[in-house]
Amino acid sequence: MDKIEDRKKFRPELDEFINEFIELFSDGIKNGYRLKEIRYPKKSQMPTRRIIVDSAAYTVRPSFVMPYHTAFTSEVEKALFLRKFDVPFWALTHVFGRDPMYWHRMEQNLGRNSIVGTTIKDPDLLPDHIVADEKYSRLKGEKRFTCPLLSARSAYWESP
Repeated sequence: MDKIEDRKKFRPELDEFINEFIELFSDGIKNGYRLKEIRYPKKSQMPTRRIIVDSAAYTVRPSFVMPYHTAFTSEVEKALFLRKFDVPFWALTHVFGRDPMYWHRMEQNLGRNSIVGTTIKDPDLLPDHIVADEKYSRLKGEKRFTCPLLSARSAYWESP
């Protein structure tokens, strides 16, 4: 937490992460970035640092916080593991507390991160049965077609 709040500690750590995982960042990161503000979400009070890359702001979040800062992963991992075996939400409430809707929302939040938007480092590790949908969008007014995943271990491609 103190690394996020201290510029002198945060920048070298982020630089190391950028060098190791450059594909996770926009292409402009190669030209550098500026540190912006620190935000403290109401739910977790876990600080997040904003950075500016090519005039766009991005948020750097810790991986041990659930999406939307709803909980820490250590607080919900065991209950969410049991959901893989269809343990009902009322049973999770009985064992772990909270209420059934809380556990339902935790599970739903996991699904908001789409595999279609996931960065692939090694296509050989993908299961053969994965299929994804295509997407038409515009980039600087130009129509783009993107197919992030297909099948038989083929990986991301994009064509104008």
